[in-house]
Amino acid sequence: MLDTLHYEDFLPHIGSKFKAPITDNLTVEFELITAENKPPSPQQEQFILNFRLSKSFPIRHVQFMFTLQHEILGEGVMFLVPIEQSADSVTYEAVFNRPIEA
Repeated sequence: MLDTLHYEDFLPHIGSKFKAPITDNLTVEFELITAENKPPSPQQEQFILNFRLSKSFPIRHVQFMFTLQHEILGEGVMFLVPIEQSADSVTYEAVFNRPIEA
């Protein structure tokens, strides 16, 4: 379901947590930190979501198809790419560029 939502659906949830099961024994938490709406074309919807993941989670910080779970928005798969690192966290980005349904 998350992968079918729109920019406006994510906006009220900036600052909230999205759980991502990695293994049976490990679930990490991504925090939604920004949602950026790009100017749409007549045929395409375009927006970017940025998530923060603490470096305290013992995972390799690589691009990956994560299954994200949110208590209100539901569950879905997103391709997240690490774009920035700080001393204590990694910022991941999800880019949406899809046809606007009539």
